[in-house]
Amino acid sequence: MSQIFRTVPIKVNLTREEKAYWIEQCKASNSLYNSALYEYRQQHYQQLEGKNAYSTYWRGDELRCGWQTRKVTATSYNQLDKLLKPTESYKILAAQAAQQTLKSVQEAISSYNAVVDSFFKGEVERPSIPRYRKSGGLNTVTFPAQALRYKQGFVYPSLSKLSKPDLLCEIKLELPDFIDFDWVRQVRIRPSRGEFWVDWVIDDGTEPLENNPNLNYNQILAIDHGVKFWLSAVTTKGRSFIVNAPELKTGLFKYRDQVTEYKKNKPDKYWDDYLHQLTAKRNLQVTDAVNKAARFIINRCLKDRIGNLVIGWNKGNKTGINIGKQNNYQTVSMPTARLIQRLKQLCEEYGVKFYVISEEYTSKASFLDRDQLHQLGEKPLTWKPSGKRITRDQYRSQSGVVVHADINAAANILRKVIPQIGLARTQIGLFLKRIDGVMTDPKRYDLFRDMKKKYRKQMSRSAVSTRSVTTA
Repeated sequence: MSQIFRTVPIKVNLTREEKAYWIEQCKASNSLYNSALYEYRQQHYQQLEGKNAYSTYWRGDELRCGWQTRKVTATSYNQLDKLLKPTESYKILAAQAAQQTLKSVQEAISSYNAVVDSFFKGEVERPSIPRYRKSGGLNTVTFPAQALRYKQGFVYPSLSKLSKPDLLCEIKLELPDFIDFDWVRQVRIRPSRGEFWVDWVIDDGTEPLENNPNLNYNQILAIDHGVKFWLSAVTTKGRSFIVNAPELKTGLFKYRDQVTEYKKNKPDKYWDDYLHQLTAKRNLQVTDAVNKAARFIINRCLKDRIGNLVIGWNKGNKTGINIGKQNNYQTVSMPTARLIQRLKQLCEEYGVKFYVISEEYTSKASFLDRDQLHQLGEKPLTWKPSGKRITRDQYRSQSGVVVHADINAAANILRKVIPQIGLARTQIGLFLKRIDGVMTDPKRYDLFRDMKKKYRKQMSRSAVSTRSVTTA
C-alpha cells in the first residue's frame, strides 16, 4: 500500500543576507528551467520540421496556422543534465537541487504529452506546449532528502562550490518541532509575492486506510453546498448542521471591490505589489477556511463513527451559473472544489468512503414527500416537484411543512448515494425517518467564531485517538 506524503508550508523570516542568497538561488533555478525548456522546444520543433508537420487548421471561425500537435519526444533527462551541467545557472545551485529543477521541466513535458493523448480522444481542447517562465523571475529550489543534513534542530541544505566562497552567513532552516527529520523526504524553498516559504514534504509512515474498524459503513453524512449557507449536512444518525463562513464571504467581496477600485482606469492585465499583497491575504484566508471546514467534517465522521461521506457537486456548475450577480459571485468565489479535494485526502487517510454525487434536482425535489430524483436530461416532461422553495433558506412540502431548503437538498443527496452503498430496506426506512425529524432547525457553526481553538483541539485529539487505534 502506498505511503501518504504531506506538505507542510511554513513562512520563514530571513535576514538580509539569507534573503539575498535565496534570491540568487531562485533566479538560477528560474534560468535553468528556461534553458532546459528551450532545449526541449527547439529539438521538438526540429523534429516537426523534419516531418513537415507545419499546417493550417480551423479554430472556431478562424483559419489558423502552426505546428501540428504532437508529443514531445526529444531529449532525455540524462542528455539534458549533461548538456546544461557546464552552465552558470546549474553551477550556482547545488547539484541535486539543479537536477530537481531539470526534473520539474521533464514533468511538465510529461504532463503535456498526457494532455495530447486526451486531445486526440476529443476530451480536451488543443493544448499548448509548456511556456517559458518570466525572465529574471524566481523559481522554487528543491532539495531531496539526500541533499539535507540535520544538526541540533536545524536542517542544512547542500551548497554549491560556486556559492560557498561568497557567503556572508550560515545557510540553515529551522525544523518545526512537530516534524521528525527522519520523516523529511524533500524541502522546497518557494518564493511567493516577496516572501519565502519552506515546504516540508514528509512521510510519517502513515498508510491510507481502506477499512477503519472504528467506523460504521452503514452510516452516511451528506453535504449540500449553497449560496446563503456554505455547507449544510444531515446524517443517518438523525443530526443536521450548517457550517458557514460569513467572514470569508465578506473578505472575498472586499477583495473583489478593492481590486476593481484599484484597477480602475488601468489596463486589464495591470498588476503590482499592492495587488500581490491583497491576493496573498485572500489566498491564505481561503486555505485556512478549507482546512478548518474539512477537518471539522472529518472529525464529525470520526466522532459519530460514520463511514460514508457524500457531497453534491456538478462538474462545471460554476461556469454556467445564473442566479443573479451577487449570488453568482457568492457561489463561484467559495472554495468548494478545493474543499472536495481536501476532504478526499482526509477520507483516504482515515478510511472514510468518499462520494461526489451529481446534485441535479436535489434542491427542487421534496425529501419529506420522497419525490423521485432524476439525473440531468433524464427528467420526464411531466415531472413536477411536490414542494416548492419559497425563500433562499425555506422549502415547503406538499403538506405545508416548512423545512430548511439546504437541509432538504442535503437529505436528497443522501438518498442519491444509498444505492451505491447497498443498505438494507429496513435500514433505509429507519434512516429516512430519523432525517425527517431534523429538517427544520439544524445546528449552526460559524467557521471562524464558534469553532474556538479549544474545541478544534478537542476534536483533533479525538481524531488522533481514532487514528492510532486503527493503525495498531
